[in-house]
Amino acid sequence: MENENKDVTEETKKENKEEIKEITKEETKETKETKETTKEAIKEETKPEVKEETKEETNDKPKKSKKGLWIGLGILVVLLLAYGVVAFYYHSHFLYQTSVNDTDCSNLTAVEVAAIMDSQSQQYSLQIFGRDENGVQEEIGTVTAPEIGMNWVDTQGAAQELLNIQNEFLWIEMLWSTQNYDMVQGVAYDADKLQEQLAQMPALQKKNMIQPEDAYISEYSEKTKSYEIVPETLGSTLDMNQVEDVISAAIMAGDTSVDLEEQGCYATAKVTAEDTALVKACDTMNKWVSAQITYDWNGNKVVVDGDAIHEWIQADDKDPQLDEKAIAEFVSEQAKEYDTYGKKRKFTTVQGIELNLPSGAYGWKTDREEEIKALIKAIQNGETVDKEPVYISKGAQKGSNDIGNSYVEIDLTNQHLYLFKDGDIVLETDFVSGNMSKADCVTPPGVFGLTYKTRNAILRGANYETPVNYWMPFNGNIGMHDATWRRAFGGTIYLTSGSHGCINLPLHMAASIYEYVSTGFPVVCYYY
Repeated sequence: MENENKDVTEETKKENKEEIKEITKEETKETKETKETTKEAIKEETKPEVKEETKEETNDKPKKSKKGLWIGLGILVVLLLAYGVVAFYYHSHFLYQTSVNDTDCSNLTAVEVAAIMDSQSQQYSLQIFGRDENGVQEEIGTVTAPEIGMNWVDTQGAAQELLNIQNEFLWIEMLWSTQNYDMVQGVAYDADKLQEQLAQMPALQKKNMIQPEDAYISEYSEKTKSYEIVPETLGSTLDMNQVEDVISAAIMAGDTSVDLEEQGCYATAKVTAEDTALVKACDTMNKWVSAQITYDWNGNKVVVDGDAIHEWIQADDKDPQLDEKAIAEFVSEQAKEYDTYGKKRKFTTVQGIELNLPSGAYGWKTDREEEIKALIKAIQNGETVDKEPVYISKGAQKGSNDIGNSYVEIDLTNQHLYLFKDGDIVLETDFVSGNMSKADCVTPPGVFGLTYKTRNAILRGANYETPVNYWMPFNGNIGMHDATWRRAFGGTIYLTSGSHGCINLPLHMAASIYEYVSTGFPVVCYYY
């Protein structure tokens, strides 16, 4: 059918061209005749006048002039008639050198042009582009006019409209100029057939689509001691409703290609690597794990760095939090491990006897609540610092043997006191301790630290009020002090005539001890 239309068109063009040539030849012939007649007339008029004219010649002159005029008018009429005939022809045909949609339609009727346009519409195809999950562009497929039952609507009417707007009286001008019209036509296609074609394309099948993934913060790297943002993955999931709308719009517009990514048909990750909240969270977490707190925890080195801190981060990508409960557990574990306060101690007496003594108010004791706050702050600030934990109580020296080599040793069994300074006994004395015959007056054994010391204190009890010169408490209301009312110390006095629990000392010995001791100074009391 296409070949037949082409043959008809070509034959028509040939006939039209022959007609124009014949008309042009006739015009040229008549023009030549007119020119020759005019030349003859001019020659006749320019001939030298004969001085002696006959009456007969004078009468012939008007006759010849009228004849030339009629010939000229005849030629003009012929030319106008020929011009009109050609113009009338182009009233129903496209002018010479006229194109529609870049197709030569010279001397064709609207019906013939419509047939060409209909043929062209069946050559239409639409290339569909997209991308893979890595963002690389790829061709998804192609739909053609026959596959989707597509055609242009009312091409004959459109061709006639173009024909109507041309000026057929400009046919002479078109012998040396050109005209191109764009035929913009409505499009019709079968939506069901389009869906069938799309359903056959692998990239548009749901089973082959890969869901996009949001960017997120990586796991902590022990190698780099940091976190990083793992970029979002593009995926290849398409919104099929949007795909159909975009492709339909492209077909209706006569586009020859469409890019589904450019048209925003792909599902996108909600969180990208540039997300402000995500970047801020990652920076915060990296600041935290960059902290390095090196503790001297009662003589023991304890390092808190990223390897420990990352375990305390509750990793919400948008709002990371430090697990304060986990940090509190860490501080409690270290305090339990390294604190000596409240723990029994091994102690070797002057006599070389090894005892296992209970702990009184003495030793290393971590202020857990304050240290939890301090540790959290150090982590949040990303500090690199060497420090001790916050202590409520301290021993004389660090380590499990926190008594050191300067202390007061009180042998309750032998009622004898030794004062050690840097490992040497600097004084010793007898004393009287709590009355053993009264349960509430017995001096308790244990390791204690001097609470404080003061001069000229008044000791008060339920039934007594006693002034002393030197007062050195170490276990609640029990302490060392002078007892000027006693004439003797040591021996077995304490068994029946002992104190209310304090260590009664001779005045001069109390004065000497007072000069050596200070707050926290170890005091060891024992029986054996």
